[in-house]
Amino acid sequence: MRKTPFVPGEYYHIYNRTILSVPEFKEKNNCNRLLQAFLLANSTKSGQAFEYLRNNNKPVYEAGFALLLNNALEIARGGEKLVDVLCYAIMPDHYHLLIREVKEKGATEFIRKCNISIANYINKTKNRRGAIFEGRFKSKHIDSNEYLRHLSLYIHLNPLDFIAGKEWREHKLENFNDYKNKLLNYPWSSLSFFLNNTPNDIISGHETITSQFKNRDDYEFYLKSWTNDFAEIDLFLE
Repeated sequence: MRKTPFVPGEYYHIYNRTILSVPEFKEKNNCNRLLQAFLLANSTKSGQAFEYLRNNNKPVYEAGFALLLNNALEIARGGEKLVDVLCYAIMPDHYHLLIREVKEKGATEFIRKCNISIANYINKTKNRRGAIFEGRFKSKHIDSNEYLRHLSLYIHLNPLDFIAGKEWREHKLENFNDYKNKLLNYPWSSLSFFLNNTPNDIISGHETITSQFKNRDDYEFYLKSWTNDFAEIDLFLE
């Protein structure tokens, strides 16, 4: 049992790392499939959506799979959301999510379905079997508005680990603008939704964060200023 149980209406930081930190998500297809899992798993009808894909999993052309995926998403949208995903980032060997549980036991069910889906896909493409993530996923209850705001920035800045090197956490960025475009062009994060309003069907409930800023420029300024005032000690997970 988790030290801090999930409760509907509450916010949580979710973190999941691959076994032995194998960089499974350096591969574009794996990242795409995990994003698809974030969409399909977030529904009380996700089982039917995944089953539809399993039963129709041999399209000849990429366009054929896109049509199948769209049909599966329509099935999922016919159900109720399990969680709100406020922001996310997929890194080479782990992913971060900021979520709000909507339905009771929704957070656990959502992550379980995401992990099973991406594990099945990777195992099938690599002709192997077994788990790809380290044991149980990590989580931390977000118990203050300050932590909620900072966590969104921490998640969105995570790609700096390989864009600027992990040393940025200690030595700070001298010029945020040198890395801004690379952060915005990183396709496996929700940052472009926050700064450029890029459509993103995964995200919902984000107003809890964005309503605290005057506009997108204000959020960007907060992002930039945080790179010069970074303290990771409060972000440790259970």
